[in-house]
Amino acid sequence: MNNLERAKDILEKKRYTFVLMMDGKIIKTSHKKGIIPFMEMIRDNRELMQGAVIADKVIGKAAALLAVAYKVKQIYTEILSQQAKEVLDQYSVFYQYEKYVDYIQNRNKNGQCPMEKLTKDTNDPKTAYSLILKYYQEVLKIDLS
Repeated sequence: MNNLERAKDILEKKRYTFVLMMDGKIIKTSHKKGIIPFMEMIRDNRELMQGAVIADKVIGKAAALLAVAYKVKQIYTEILSQQAKEVLDQYSVFYQYEKYVDYIQNRNKNGQCPMEKLTKDTNDPKTAYSLILKYYQEVLKIDLS
């Protein structure tokens, strides 16, 4: 079983929302929703993302841009948005998915995810990171820096 298959297996069997693996070792798992696990990984151990494999329940454009920014090698996701697919294709990141959607829905399922909206006008990973960090700090009052 390769790293991507193993990360997928762990995500599904342990019901995590996020799994990051490197060289056959689990680096981070999380049950948190949204892109918080990505942001925590960037804050705490960003260098460990380079060349890593990620399994995540949902990959929207914001998560795809963060993965690109920190040089993630491969991604598995249960749900992939059209904008995320475009980003991953543009930056040649290998990915697998179960379900393809036009956009990621917000948690109330009555509109687009705020992170997809926030990053819709950029394909620059560093700009996306800055926008996401600012949103978490100013709107949600969560310090992920």
